Amino acid sequence: MRDAALQRFSMVEVPEASFLAGALFRTAFGVDPPATPRHFVTLYQSQPGEFVAAGYIHFSPFESVWLAGGLVASKALYPTIPREHLAELGPRPSIGEYTMREGIARLGDTLAVFASIGVPRSVVVCRDVGYVDTHVEGLYACWRREVPPEIRKAIAERVARITPF
Repeated sequence: MRDAALQRFSMVEVPEASFLAGALFRTAFGVDPPATPRHFVTLYQSQPGEFVAAGYIHFSPFESVWLAGGLVASKALYPTIPREHLAELGPRPSIGEYTMREGIARLGDTLAVFASIGVPRSVVVCRDVGYVDTHVEGLYACWRREVPPEIRKAIAERVARITPF
């Protein structure tokens, strides 16, 4: 395989996150990754066969929606990644955005994905993925289907009752 054809970033779903993303998660949050049902890890391949965890996110089901949590991207990794490798991530070379976008895509058919966000950079990343504000401060929704405004509001209120998640 030629280096130019090498896919540098990929996402894997794992049944348990500690092995691949535990150190990354602990660095960001100071605790082990949760036992949440769905874990997604973004891997960066610097050389053929050499992988490192570049990003992580988990999702929990709640009624007809998913709850996103624990989004983290390796800040220490960015300076080591050549620009041409980062270009694979798209016009905004963001590991966090890639991790969120690809994780949502792998959830399959769902009404929406919610995120409770307090970090300004995470708000930007989530908006770039397609999240919009809800009427609840700090709660964002990525609507995957058309939903009437009054139903959106009711769902957001139910989700808000269990924040933070």
